[in-house]
Parts: sequence; structure tokens; C-alpha cells
Amino acid sequence: MEQLSDDYHLINDFTCTFNPPIYKRQAGEYIWSIQIDHILISPSGIFMIETKNRSEHSLSNLSLRSPVEQSQRSSFALYKILNTEGINSLNKHHWGERKIPIRNLIVLINQKPNEEFQYVKILTLKELRNYVAFFKPIFSNDETALIAKYLINRNEQS
Repeated sequence: MEQLSDDYHLINDFTCTFNPPIYKRQAGEYIWSIQIDHILISPSGIFMIETKNRSEHSLSNLSLRSPVEQSQRSSFALYKILNTEGINSLNKHHWGERKIPIRNLIVLINQKPNEEFQYVKILTLKELRNYVAFFKPIFSNDETALIAKYLINRNEQS
């Protein structure tokens, strides 16, 4: 990640609480708080990154909480933060409301499962930089900095 340009902003250990909680209808649950390992704000969108150091044995261990479910839950809350709280000026476009894409990533240090999952991309650490650099820019540098500043302030409030 160090090789990315200064247009990328990395927030480590993003924590956010909600009072009142966010209701996620699809899961029938209230979200009171989230913790995201890393949020990478880039000109091509937002990458929500959960990092895991799992062995081959732990990848198949059914008693461990699913990182895919964790990622989906956090992504839903992050989407709500970005699209319903104070960053609405970014969404405005003369055609309609702009989408702020959030790409859910689980980055495994050692190895990854062979399976692919909906709504989340699973990568190894070595694959991360090329994956992030693949997407075309959709935000200006100023817009990227605005999103980063907003999320940093939101993180500091929690």
C-alpha cells in the first residue's frame, strides 16, 4: 500500500457507534457499532478491508465467525454513514444521485479459500495492490480528500 499515490487515504481501525442503532432489515438485526480493520479511500472508490491471518485449518473451522458476514454487516453500516449523513454534497450530480462504491475485501495473509463469495472479494496480501489499482478513478482528488476527512472525523467521534 505504501506504493500508492498520495491521492489514497488509509484509515486503520475504524470504529463507529450508532445511537439509535442502524436497522439491517435483510438480517433482522440492529447494528450498534462496527469496527473495520482498514478503509482505503481512493479516487476509484472506497475499499473496506478486513485482514485475517488464517491457517488452512482455521479456514475450514465452523466455530469461527464468518469474515464474509462481518464484512457485509460493516459495509452496510458504512454505506449508511456515507449516504445518509453529512456527505450528501458528494452524491449530487445533474443526472441524479451518484453512487459511492464500497468494495468489500477480505485480505488473508497466508492463503485464501478456493471458493468465491457474494459481495466480498477475497485476496491474498500480494494481490491487494494490483486489485486496488485496477479500478478507474471516479472522484477528483478534492472529493477523495473530502470523504477521507469526513470518515476520519467520524472515527474520532466514536
